[in-house]
Amino acid sequence: MKLLKILKRQLLTILIYIFLFEALFQILFILDFKFIKQPILFYNGYCDQRYWNFSDQEKKFDMDVLSHPILSFQKRGIFIPKKFKNEALQEITEFSKKEISLYGSSYINHSEVKNIINNFQDINFINYALESYGLDQIYLNYKLTAHLNQNKTIVFGFLLEDLDRSIFNYREYQKALFVWENNKFNLKNVPIRQNINVKKSNDFYLFRFLSNFYHLITNDFDPRLSKCKIDYKKKLSRYFFEDIQKSAKKFNQKIIVITFNLKEDLEKEPSWRYDFMKNLLTEKNITHLDALQIMRNKSDEYDEKIENYFGSDAHNNKKSFEYIFDEFLKIYKAI
Repeated sequence: MKLLKILKRQLLTILIYIFLFEALFQILFILDFKFIKQPILFYNGYCDQRYWNFSDQEKKFDMDVLSHPILSFQKRGIFIPKKFKNEALQEITEFSKKEISLYGSSYINHSEVKNIINNFQDINFINYALESYGLDQIYLNYKLTAHLNQNKTIVFGFLLEDLDRSIFNYREYQKALFVWENNKFNLKNVPIRQNINVKKSNDFYLFRFLSNFYHLITNDFDPRLSKCKIDYKKKLSRYFFEDIQKSAKKFNQKIIVITFNLKEDLEKEPSWRYDFMKNLLTEKNITHLDALQIMRNKSDEYDEKIENYFGSDAHNNKKSFEYIFDEFLKIYKAI
């Protein structure tokens, strides 16, 4: 009986502390204390929609953009239809070795990449890429414009973590979302309306904090290593590239994929995304330019440190972009 009373007392003490800590969290949130209202303390930005709903960040683009009903935003000055067109191949002509269309995110839209491709002789580039795009927006961008780029080389360039962006309907702005239902992927949340207020529902913050801390520990405090929703991310990525292949065949296009990596992939270890994407592209017989392998090879060849390949913006710098596009030019000439 005495032991039972001690256990009850201890349990009551624990419950009181849980209540007090949770009450403290709730009060701090109500009073809008910024030091505690950090999404990374409570949620995983690679799989929790609440991470982005919780964030007050608003995307500020480095260039002039236009709103788009499917892509959310697009570059100004490039024509992108606002609806999907079921177009047939207009004319089967000789494959153009002087036309390349680029699709991707900030890596393909980087200032150093623009400088490099401007120096390519006798090749005309159309660059549809835009910073902040996930793999889903890259895919949708291509599907909207594929019929405009017949008989050309199509290049997809993206950071491997862009796979994760595809599972969200909101990040720093409203975006489209693919949902698996009735045994197929369906596009939701379109047309995009940026004036929709994001729902920021209350949560049990103490539990979220402890749960998130546990997952950080198990992933060596490296959120990119989390395998949350891994099967869904793989399934969705596979769907994108299988459909891209169908369109490329229809429009007489040749596909090249360039995958980029965070510096941690080279300094520590690549995440699960690396082997998955490499194996998927090999399986689909899609030409793949592996930026990680290129940088490793160059590091060994020239005895250069990995940090010398990245700039202050966490992207590749001029040196590594030049290495990558030197290899790209070899592949391009060979196809």
